[in-house]
Amino acid sequence: MEKTFLNPATNKQWRIEIDGHTIRTCLHGGKVKEILCDSAFQVKSKAASAMMGQMRKGFVYQNPDAAVGQARCHRFVGKDSNGFMPLAAALTRDDFFLTRVVGDFEDETLYHFDGSGEILETVSLGAKRMTYEQVLCPNDTLLLNNSYLLQQFSLRTHEITPFANKKNSMKAMLDASGDLALWYTGEEIVVFDFGSNTEVWRETVKCKKSKDPNFAYYCFGMLSPRQSKAAYRVTEGEYVLVDLKSAQKVVIPNEGWHPFFSPDDQCFSVGGRFYLTQTGEEIANPFPFSVRQGLSFSDTCAVKTRGSLMAVQQDRGSSPIEVWDIGNGQLLATIDDPFVVRQVNFAFTKSGLVLHTDYGAMSIYSCNL
Repeated sequence: MEKTFLNPATNKQWRIEIDGHTIRTCLHGGKVKEILCDSAFQVKSKAASAMMGQMRKGFVYQNPDAAVGQARCHRFVGKDSNGFMPLAAALTRDDFFLTRVVGDFEDETLYHFDGSGEILETVSLGAKRMTYEQVLCPNDTLLLNNSYLLQQFSLRTHEITPFANKKNSMKAMLDASGDLALWYTGEEIVVFDFGSNTEVWRETVKCKKSKDPNFAYYCFGMLSPRQSKAAYRVTEGEYVLVDLKSAQKVVIPNEGWHPFFSPDDQCFSVGGRFYLTQTGEEIANPFPFSVRQGLSFSDTCAVKTRGSLMAVQQDRGSSPIEVWDIGNGQLLATIDDPFVVRQVNFAFTKSGLVLHTDYGAMSIYSCNL
């Protein structure tokens, strides 16, 4: 492995090469430094530390010709004070957004990146904020979950306005798929089509308070990849699947966290179990990857979908992300990002997979098929 980083401010280059258990680094054509390691684990750890040290100084790795599963960009953005690593991307575009809290909540900064990892814009969102999650809508709007208060951010005017719910309700759910967005007002779940500016579905529900100390409420909702279904959880014991055209519902038992739909919307999985979305019937695993049952929130399987591609992180945390093509059952790539300490957030763009890590780094991996 050999990578060359460039510092755009100084135009200096820094190169790192890994040869077996030996790491060689060289700054701007100067003396080559060698680091001898005892194991593959030590190689990975020391190489990551060396790269991060240079990235903190402003060095950026970019490779626009990266093959599928290879890094197109590594860049240090900055350590996030909240640990949520909010990320907003859309499958129809390569640019994307991430947000981080600066210092002791002195500011929250929104970064707008292009598909090669160049910063197009940074926006100050203000002090004493904590954005837990954000979604990109097709009307040049970001919806932000700021401390359980939903807000709308205009990419054109940079204006932040309250959206849909009451402050400190501790109850928010937020997701987007295609032109659709889903949110919870504190009293109702709404699915809205921003493309046609029409409401698709609305349901009055009451989120129950959780007995799990890690979660204040059981609130969670998500949309399916093809936008035909929604799934939500407002109690500990069950998920409700809704057909957005017929409004028909199917109830299935809740066996865990981080549920996902199949790319064709026909299967729903949670807690390592699999169900037909039309009937709720439990079925055998239809995917070419396995999913363990009975996992806790921190180490359960996380999945993101783009067309027939599924990015799967089996054990959460710092485990590798597998990119599968469900159409032919092939494993296309295994992404083991060097800059994840304990956790990572990831999302598909039009031609890539973006990672926002707790090390303060942003990486883009090519998924241009």
